[in-house]
Parts: sequence; structure tokens; C-alpha cells
Amino acid sequence: MTNNGSMPDANSVIDNEVVTSEAFDGEGIANEELGIDSQALTDVTDINEGVLVVVTLNAKLRPDDQGELEDAFLEYCQESDLPIEIIGGGSLVDDQGESIESVIEMSLTEVDRFAHGIDYLIDHIIGFFEATLAPKGSRLTVYESAEINLEEIEASEPNTIESEAIELSAETNLQSNHSPDTEDEMAVSELAEEPLGRTIYFGHQEGLALYLNGTDLPQKIYQKYHVRQVFDKCDALLKGVGMVNSYWQGYAQTALYMYGDSYSEMVKRIEPVLSRHPLCQKSRLVQIA
Repeated sequence: MTNNGSMPDANSVIDNEVVTSEAFDGEGIANEELGIDSQALTDVTDINEGVLVVVTLNAKLRPDDQGELEDAFLEYCQESDLPIEIIGGGSLVDDQGESIESVIEMSLTEVDRFAHGIDYLIDHIIGFFEATLAPKGSRLTVYESAEINLEEIEASEPNTIESEAIELSAETNLQSNHSPDTEDEMAVSELAEEPLGRTIYFGHQEGLALYLNGTDLPQKIYQKYHVRQVFDKCDALLKGVGMVNSYWQGYAQTALYMYGDSYSEMVKRIEPVLSRHPLCQKSRLVQIA
């Protein structure tokens, strides 16, 4: 969810269904997000003609929310006449399906027409995310070499490629927003795992995750109240210091992800919801950036 304050789509569980204990069984949102978008990565030969940049946001985002952020970035590039194309990306997730960080792969072309070349475009990329969503610990890696040794990358990453997700290890997967056509194209995504190029760290926002208990409260609470109510109340209380950027629904809990200027200030702002809303009983807070 980008900085425009939009809410999750009307078809999501968090929007229009009563939250019951069954709503936390891991079906629905969590399983739907394992699917891969039909948009394919740019051909590897095209990538080699430009400069590959991988932006890794220390942000927990649903594919739809990352897609909104990417759309806003491409609109910014078009308005600013920046020759930048998004060629891939996705979310690194743990074995429960919860997002760890969000990866956006870009191809930079025509860099020679700018006085400061690549650095000029990098400044614009970082500037955009600093103005929208840039949690502390985010990074940008530039692969300036015209030759990307895909075989070497594949050899260094013992990953298997599955039809619906990329297995990174026993505990992590790359949840992609773009469909890979070949293992060579997938190897480009794996560049984000091993920073072979020049890495620049950025980000100023702190992150807060509110985990709502989905199994241990009385059934009447799940039947009467919606998670969306907590989402909306938190988002309203954070106005001016942050916002609820995304969410995740797991097997036994639902998480709301908030990013803003200060973790402690966000906790202070949402305290009335935490202390009064029935769904917040037995909840927990975690600083995520």
C-alpha cells in the first residue's frame, strides 16, 4: 500500500468478511499470494544492454501493495523522463508466508545522456522511495557490468525453481510479482540475494507490526468485529506520523504493517485502539524497521 492512503481492495478478506477463527486458517489471502503474475521478466539480452539495479525495501508488503508502489514509481519516471523500466521483483517470504522484504528489479538505459550518468538516475530512484516508502535498512544495488554471468550466479545459488514460487531455502521463498520464463531469467532475480555490485543503503522510516491473535479470543469477538475496523482506526490515528501500508493474514494471526517517522510515536498514537478494541486483546507489537 503506497503513500496515497488507499485501502486494500474490496475483494480482500480484511475488507468485507467478518473475522472468525476460520478466517485465520491460512487460506484466502495467504494462498492467493503464492500465485505468480503473468507479466514476464524482460529478456536477459535486453537486461545486458542496460544497467541492472535492484531495490530492496525493508518493508513487508503484499504483492498488490507492492504493485501500487511500482505503478507510482513508473508514473514518476514517465513524468520525469527517466529511462527506467521495472523488469522483475517480488517479496521474500518466510516459511509461514509472511513477507520479509520487497525486491524491485530495474533496468536503466540511455544513462550516457545524463551529465552524471548512473548516479543521476540512482538519486531519483532513492529520492522517490524516500518520499513514499523507505524503511531503515533498505538498500539499492547497482550492477554496472554489461556482462552478467548467469551460469556463475546459478552455480552460487542452490535454489530450485518451482511453478508457483522460488524456493530460496527451507525457510524462505521469493514471492514474485512477475513470471519467470527461464532459469536464466530467474537467475537475474537471484542477484538480489548476493550483492555482487555496488550497494547503497537508504531509508529513514521505522516500522511497527501489530499482530492480532486469531485463535485464543472468544468466538463472539471474531463474529462481531472486523479486522478492517482496527486497520482503519490505526490508519486514522497515525495521520501525520505514518500509515498502515500493508497487512498479512497467517494461520493463527493477522498482522498490520505500519511505517512512519518514529516507532515509539506510532505506538503512542495507536494505544487507544490497542487498549479498547476487542480484537486487540492478546495482540503483540514488533518493531520491524
